[in-house]
Amino acid sequence: MPDKLSAYHAKRNFRLTPEPAGEIAMPGERLRFVVQKHDARRLHYDFRLEIGGTLKSWAIPKGPSLDPADKRLAVHVEDHPLGYIDFEGDIPERQYGAGRVEVWDIGHWEPQGDPQRDYEAGKLKFRLDGEKLQGGWTLVRTRLGGSGGKEQWLLIKERDGVARSAQEYDITEALPDSVLQDVRSGNSRRHAPHETPARSKPAPAARTRKASPRKEEKRRERIEDVDITHPDRVMDTESGATKLDVARYYQRVAPCLLPFLRKRPVYLLRCPEGIAGEHFFQKHINRLAIAGIRKLDPSLDPGHGPLMAIEDAHALVGAAQMGTVELHACNAAADRIDRPDCMVFDLDPDPGLPWARVAEGARLVKALLDELGLASFLKTSGGKGLHIVVPLSRRHAWDDVTAFSQAVAEQLASTQPELFSAKMGEQNRVRKIFIDYMRNRRHASTVALYSLRARPGLGVAVPIGWDELDSIGGAAEWTIRTLPARLDTLKSDPWQDYFGTRQNLTAAMKDRLGIRKTRAA
Repeated sequence: MPDKLSAYHAKRNFRLTPEPAGEIAMPGERLRFVVQKHDARRLHYDFRLEIGGTLKSWAIPKGPSLDPADKRLAVHVEDHPLGYIDFEGDIPERQYGAGRVEVWDIGHWEPQGDPQRDYEAGKLKFRLDGEKLQGGWTLVRTRLGGSGGKEQWLLIKERDGVARSAQEYDITEALPDSVLQDVRSGNSRRHAPHETPARSKPAPAARTRKASPRKEEKRRERIEDVDITHPDRVMDTESGATKLDVARYYQRVAPCLLPFLRKRPVYLLRCPEGIAGEHFFQKHINRLAIAGIRKLDPSLDPGHGPLMAIEDAHALVGAAQMGTVELHACNAAADRIDRPDCMVFDLDPDPGLPWARVAEGARLVKALLDELGLASFLKTSGGKGLHIVVPLSRRHAWDDVTAFSQAVAEQLASTQPELFSAKMGEQNRVRKIFIDYMRNRRHASTVALYSLRARPGLGVAVPIGWDELDSIGGAAEWTIRTLPARLDTLKSDPWQDYFGTRQNLTAAMKDRLGIRKTRAA
């Protein structure tokens, strides 16, 4: 079998070039990509996808375009080692590729088919999850021959929520800099993908390296020592909330929210272009740090990047700067990741079910938990349902908590089949409430208290007292606009006893639910 890196090695003298020698490597769980800005004999962009243990590479003279009408020439070049993915530096004169190399974008990519087979067939369709490039793309091989027999491919942006007209926006001009330079200089600010409002053309200053400092200054606000770039970008058209509003919201609720995030993995739902654009879920830290986010011990999730923790308002605002709308918290703390400290019942109703029936369902769940001797706490989801949370002592394994919650859901579905379902699927919850117990699986998460929801209006997941249930009209009773007023007028915390309540799932409770009998059978 030929060495896929033989051409790469043959062209370089590693005693002179700072480039990594590298070797073919085993792939990780997620495939990576990088776009390197290469100021060699001619400025171009090197587009690299991890396939089969190396970086398949294409030189793109004009760089990527967000316009589906632009079919950018991509000249296939030699494979590079995976160690090249974060290479930045100066290749010396008289060496192959002499010139400056910068990491213009980096992240993960998801093939829409088998990557090796599609690469060999000459048509790759994929999605990018980078700091600048996102959404759907296609690389297709042409029949044209290039110099030296190099294959000529085309890189084409798919038509989706992040596509942009080239007349309106040129991403290589608007975001010319390395995405790694801020990390190395100690500046935690990061570029979000094409940071201009989707409904307006970028200011002239954004299209040139010589941007006016005064104009650039107007496009930033500083909160909790974090620069909020493009603060006027509308994140939600229904509420009119901007990126700055989201950052200020998380600054406002930080004292209430942070106790439920500290010392546990936090997952982010990011919407860099607003909730109408591309969404992606981030569970692990990548090379491009978010301001204030703390890296947890990599051993907590072997085979993946480090999980994230948010410990202060600086990190909350840093997440908002990167387009985060929703925060999801793991049901276990980092120091005992194998022992969840809560059990969650997510009541997910048929959209056509009246709210009064949803509230009735919540009371029936509480009644069963009361019978079992388990105290429970209630919160709106900020979407369409309710969450019932049972705090636990940290002695039960994930599988035990999952089995217990499943038994609760199935008992309710069997005794109240006209209202409840314990089976997933829309067909199983017609005019019913699906009791989702799957949030109790290993490393599962639930939307955090006081988190915004990426839905029109930007509803909020709000802790409420059981005595408040009859007075609210829906799961999105409070929004980014109205929740601060509730906090200002609330006389007591409805969850004030939560952290002092720790409960065991006893043998008597399991017998009551028939768990032991089922296992014995």
